[in-house]
Amino acid sequence: MEMLKTGHMAFFCLILIICSATPVLAGVEVANIYPLTDDFSSDYHYPAWSPDGKQITYMNDQAIGIMDADGSNSHIIYDGMKWDGDPCFSADGKEIYFASESRKPYSSTYINLFKMDVDGSNITQLTDGADRRSPSISPDGSMLAYLSNIAGNYDIWVMDIKDKSHRQLTFTSEDEGKPSWSPDGSEIIYSFKGNLWLTDVELDTSWQLTHGNSNDVDPFFLPSGENIVFVSDRGGEINLWLIDTEDDERQSIANDKKVEFSPAVGPYGEKIVFGAKANETFDLWMLQMTNSEGTDEASGINVEDTNVDVTESEDTSLTSENNQNMDEGSVGLLGKINNNLALFAGGLILGIILFLVVRLIFRKM
Repeated sequence: MEMLKTGHMAFFCLILIICSATPVLAGVEVANIYPLTDDFSSDYHYPAWSPDGKQITYMNDQAIGIMDADGSNSHIIYDGMKWDGDPCFSADGKEIYFASESRKPYSSTYINLFKMDVDGSNITQLTDGADRRSPSISPDGSMLAYLSNIAGNYDIWVMDIKDKSHRQLTFTSEDEGKPSWSPDGSEIIYSFKGNLWLTDVELDTSWQLTHGNSNDVDPFFLPSGENIVFVSDRGGEINLWLIDTEDDERQSIANDKKVEFSPAVGPYGEKIVFGAKANETFDLWMLQMTNSEGTDEASGINVEDTNVDVTESEDTSLTSENNQNMDEGSVGLLGKINNNLALFAGGLILGIILFLVVRLIFRKM
């Protein structure tokens, strides 16, 4: 009888250890949601944070604006009297990359990439020809990811900031959504056919992160790289969601707003600025979280230096054999599965050791 009780106790402890070794999405609570803009005469889109978390750039109608993180001091820094949008800060916060319509005499109109100083001066055109838009700077500032339809539809491309060489990362027959970098600069997340996908920048390998009939778009990493905020219509309404990249745990946030889009996570992981049509026009809103996994503003964030080399001998590349296999059996997903198996194995070994120790103790008794 004593041995039977001992076995039950050891088995119970084994289950507890295995369960504790399985990663879960930590409960993130919404502390506050409040509007940053309430201009009923214009629309605000595509917000992006400065690296120090003190400013936010955005698109206002068809112009580029900037404001303090609390919504004050909002003003337009560039209006080319045409479509200008998709702004993002450079890694050092001194410049802003953006997309803008451009046209040469006797030629078609294209959307190309530009950069300017944060005060709207010193404008420089970076690309020419086919449409290029939705720029996103890598954490170390060495590469710019963007969308381009040079191959017939919108794919993910990267540009080396120093030598201006370009490389295509995805090769599909339909449009990808705007790209966003992982905190360590090794991966880019984007939407494709209503689901979230990740692509390894160095290996040119992509894999699917979400599945289902919902429309998942506008993904953005939190600073740790473990969670991603995105927009989805799962549940019937368009809301903000969080997903754990390891075990697919999901959590709905900010579900009291309508038509939410383009979330951008602050550099310290505690705030998310996003767009919502709560009134007649689109405005920017701020969501403040508790139990978030970001660091505080005093210590800052240590981002791993990846030194990824994406340059090639030619300026562009239109084909890649490695990128054709965009399925769940790719390297990235296998790595995540192996991590979970390692956790399970570790819990199993600890459970066996605990069983033997308890059995030895009861024998001596």
